[in-house]
Amino acid sequence: MASTEHRNRLSQETSPYLLQHAHQPVDWYPWGPEALDKARREDKPIFLSIGYAACHWCHVMSRECFDNADLARLMNEGFVNIKVDREERPEIDAIYMNALVVMNGQGGWPLNLFLTPYQEPYMGGTYFPPVPGNHQPGFGEVLRQAGEQYRNQKEQVKNRSQGILRKINPPPSPKTSQDTSARTLIDAAARQLTERFDEAHGGFGAGMKFPEPMLYSLLLRHWVRTENNDVLMMVDKSLTHMAEGGMYDQLGGGFHRYSTDREWRVPHFEKMLCDNALMARLYLDAYQATRQDIYRAIPEDIFDYVAREMTSPEGGFYTSQDADTDGREGTFFTWELKEILDLLGPRHAKVFARAYGATPAGNFERRNVLRVAGPLERIADSEGMPIFEVGHIIKNGKQALLDARNKRPRPHRDEKILAGWNGLMISALARGFVVLRQERFLQSAATAADFIWDHLWQDGALLRVFKDGRARFKGCLEDYACVLEGLVALFEASFEFQWLDRAQELAESMIARFWDETDGGFYMTGNDHETLVARLKNPMDDALPSANAVAARALLRLGGLTGNQIFEEKGRKTVQAFQGAMEQSPAAFTGLLAVMDEWEGPPVEVVLSGPEQDKDYQKMLETLHRDYRPHLRLVVHRGEETARRIPWAGGRGPVSGKPTAYVCKQGTCHPPVHSEQALFNLLGRPPEIRLNIFDEEKKIKDMQSQEQTNFLNAMSGIFKYSGLGKK
Repeated sequence: MASTEHRNRLSQETSPYLLQHAHQPVDWYPWGPEALDKARREDKPIFLSIGYAACHWCHVMSRECFDNADLARLMNEGFVNIKVDREERPEIDAIYMNALVVMNGQGGWPLNLFLTPYQEPYMGGTYFPPVPGNHQPGFGEVLRQAGEQYRNQKEQVKNRSQGILRKINPPPSPKTSQDTSARTLIDAAARQLTERFDEAHGGFGAGMKFPEPMLYSLLLRHWVRTENNDVLMMVDKSLTHMAEGGMYDQLGGGFHRYSTDREWRVPHFEKMLCDNALMARLYLDAYQATRQDIYRAIPEDIFDYVAREMTSPEGGFYTSQDADTDGREGTFFTWELKEILDLLGPRHAKVFARAYGATPAGNFERRNVLRVAGPLERIADSEGMPIFEVGHIIKNGKQALLDARNKRPRPHRDEKILAGWNGLMISALARGFVVLRQERFLQSAATAADFIWDHLWQDGALLRVFKDGRARFKGCLEDYACVLEGLVALFEASFEFQWLDRAQELAESMIARFWDETDGGFYMTGNDHETLVARLKNPMDDALPSANAVAARALLRLGGLTGNQIFEEKGRKTVQAFQGAMEQSPAAFTGLLAVMDEWEGPPVEVVLSGPEQDKDYQKMLETLHRDYRPHLRLVVHRGEETARRIPWAGGRGPVSGKPTAYVCKQGTCHPPVHSEQALFNLLGRPPEIRLNIFDEEKKIKDMQSQEQTNFLNAMSGIFKYSGLGKK
């Protein structure tokens, strides 16, 4: 641990990540004029270290290297040392992560780069150990090499850094010579994803796996148009394995960051607000598409987890929970088999262990990450008990373990509130209300939106971070785009015009600050932002959807609602700005492909009017929200203001006081209808679903592993001699 006798400039910051380094012997600076001016004045290279509060390997390197007095001395003597929280400053992180990928072919966090005094990157990596090992140089050796290069090879360093910057600032994509359709590009993306798909376990690739919700969202769009059952099976297998695996918190709800293995069994344990917002939306879409209960339960559990553990007293949403507890990864979330036995007793522990794959050896550092190991029917059959009793044991067991877990030391929680990530969760909750019709989700979304507007919308501009009563840092495109999408989603869920008013105000500010008048598309930073070595657009998706894609989609929907042609034009031109690159690698641009699909749709416009408590009105509303219809645009007609504010809702009030639905699709506006069945007929049937959700053979093999068999035999012996039953 760093000694409290040391105190550097980070002690004045509000970021939990920066404060973790405030008492280290390193003379850390936050990013800003003081550090940058010092580097230029003293002609010293910059050591830039970027991470975030929930990052496990950031903590490891911090303990091993930055707490080390000898290494700190080398850092202080040779460099101006700058710490950045990537969640506070995503624009800085994006520039230097791109630079690291150019240099080394891959990136990650902690992100450690050496820069010239003019912020130009020339050398770097991710985690460095304190001493050489595992084919890695020690951090001291890296520091000496970086310092010597800058002092003795300045011309080579200059040329190298300029070459890196040219690669991360590529020229605009060439304009396409043909008008390639969304259908063509989405088909190509689906083929690329099919080639990468893991047939055995779902997901993409054969190593560690991220959830990548944008890929599955695009595949659902492809399925709803083509009715390709193989594509739906890819989505279903992946989402089922993720939900049943260790990457999902089987006790407390919410997804961890990613799976460290191909089979989704052992996660990296940090939990991020942004990931859970995107996953909740994906599972809601999957629920509409398939009507499977698991896809309803997951978003409900995510929203409950966020309400319980990630919501501030004022209603804003916190950023993340750490992977580590007291310096050890995953201990809060994992179990020794003996703990389960002590909590549940032999009989119930045996059933619970069967259900969640717990063994004496465990699957993570001799502890167990809980995962769904088999269906209840198989457990009931093997144990000779009714299935309802198995379900009762598992339900009570989960609650007992959750109660015990809540008494453990908790992982650190990063309690800063980010505008953009709150926008993602607002959108998810609004969508949750629309699909699941639970008022608490809408209320939570509205409270968070009010919080962002009250605390981070200042003088016509959006700030990014709220922490300890302070609003800081100019908002990036991600913030404007995600909050805009959240406000539009809130209007589409509630039809309250305050959300539409705020959305229009925010959209106008976003266009004025971020739009590229020359080549189209949006920059990550506004025109009033500090000058950095690059001004990126980043149209490709990464862990989050491209902010350009989020902005374009929100503008198209907002323009479609209000009739504002400027909004719609900017949405279309954003896609066109990157279409050349999209044609070269469609699967890297799933967010923009979804926008392209949205505008080529065309939309199905529905106006619903009449007495809202009438049972026929409620049935028609249920029909509109029951199935997965990504091109649906719904407006609830509530009188003159609706007609005035939504041009295409004019003249579409109730007929003879009855619940009435007006449907326009494929260039035709149909006569109004008054029943659920008539409305369904106009909308058209959804694609036929043919699913086999469980890979039974694979699960049987899992259950028949030798270790599990040995364990079950041992438990049977305990159970037999305890006098508690026959098995």
